[in-house]
Amino acid sequence: MKTLILSGHPRAKSFTLALADAYRKGSEQAGAQTSLISLADLNIGKVSASELPSKAEWTTDVTSLWQAMLNADHIVITHPLWWGSMPGELKALFDRLLVSGEAYKYEKGKAFPTGLLAGRTAEVIMTSDTPDWYYRLGYHSAQTNLMKNQILKFIGLKPIRNTHISPVRLMSETDLAKKLNQVRKMAFQHASSQLKSAA
Repeated sequence: MKTLILSGHPRAKSFTLALADAYRKGSEQAGAQTSLISLADLNIGKVSASELPSKAEWTTDVTSLWQAMLNADHIVITHPLWWGSMPGELKALFDRLLVSGEAYKYEKGKAFPTGLLAGRTAEVIMTSDTPDWYYRLGYHSAQTNLMKNQILKFIGLKPIRNTHISPVRLMSETDLAKKLNQVRKMAFQHASSQLKSAA
């Protein structure tokens, strides 16, 4: 089993990156091959001038990330909730990376596209200062639904697991450490079950 973990925080040091690393450790402990890529380290290039962006405009970093996605069986994305959505830099990465003909394609006579990354599973771990109950009731889990239905399922990834860690702002260092350990255990259990079913 090969797992790709993308830390979707634009800063070099963050709790989001720590969660991604905890997931990496748990997966590796179970025996999965893992790779961790941080958005903060990527050169994603400028906005495309083309009407329909293509892989011809990819930077070396974007090309490497795409290859890692193709090689993965399970794709994990960690990111914070900023102003009700993902960081703008993460959205910009998706705009450049998930291009027609590579991540999805439309076929004549069909209203919906075919996701070209089918056969892979996904997992999203999101942090926020908004309490989970209010995120679900007040905001209707909007970012979770966007990421799941309009991005990951759109390109063929399924099933998709979601974890919301909050409110981070009110957590003590002890609480944060517990969350990291929970994510490590979660990754270990998931990788263990997948490896066992594949044996």
